[in-house]
Amino acid sequence: MHASTETLRLLTEYYAAMEANRPHEFGSYYAEDMTLTFGNSPEVKGRENVISAFRDALDDVASLGHDLVNVWEEGGGVVFFESIGRWTLHSGVVIEIKAASKITVVDGKFVDQRIYVDNAPVSEALERERA
Repeated sequence: MHASTETLRLLTEYYAAMEANRPHEFGSYYAEDMTLTFGNSPEVKGRENVISAFRDALDDVASLGHDLVNVWEEGGGVVFFESIGRWTLHSGVVIEIKAASKITVVDGKFVDQRIYVDNAPVSEALERERA
C-alpha cells in the first residue's frame, strides 16, 4: 500500500461506519457538494443524495464490509484503491466482490467518489432471497 497512515485510517473508519449502517456517521465524510459515480449509473450529486443512495443499498442487506487490498495516494487528495466488498445478506449468505475506487479528499471530506464494480451477483442473490 502506498498511502499515508492518515488516509488508511480515514478509509478504515469510513468503511466501519458503512458496515455498521450508520448513515449520519459515514455521511460525515462527504462534502456538501460531493459527487458519486457508481459504475455506469448516473452521477449522484450532494451529500444527502449520496447518503440516501447508500442507505437504500445498505437497507437491502445485513451488512456491507470492505477489506482494503491496495491503496495508492496521489497529489491533490486523489486516492485509488482496490477492495473486497463483503455483502452479508439477511439470510446469512456472504458474497465477496472485488472493486476498484477513486476518491478525491479535500480538507478531510470526500468531494468525489467513483466506484467500479459489478454487483450483479449481489443483485441475483437478493432476487433469490426475495422469491
